[in-house]
Amino acid sequence: MQNQKMTEWLDKVCAYKLTPSQRRIIRKELTAHLNDRIRQLENDGLSHEQAVEQAIMLMGDAEKVGRAFSKDNKSDGIVKRSNTNTMIWVSIIIVMIFVINIIIRKV
Repeated sequence: MQNQKMTEWLDKVCAYKLTPSQRRIIRKELTAHLNDRIRQLENDGLSHEQAVEQAIMLMGDAEKVGRAFSKDNKSDGIVKRSNTNTMIWVSIIIVMIFVINIIIRKV
């Protein structure tokens, strides 16, 4: 379930130099992760709005995340990245988020 804040965050992430298929993959993966995190936070007692804000905050700055996805995309001004590389970046970021969440929960 997307709300305006999620849509805005995802739009910022996907605003960087990515192919349409990369945008679809990244948006789908990040949306699923955000929704999972929102459900977890709601189960922990937060309201839906609070859970959305917290989940977005935990995902990080949209511009930094977007740059991370597009960082290796440039070669002489031409976007060159395979779907495999995109999925690797998505996986790395998701793993980093899970590790951070585990650390936060232990503190």
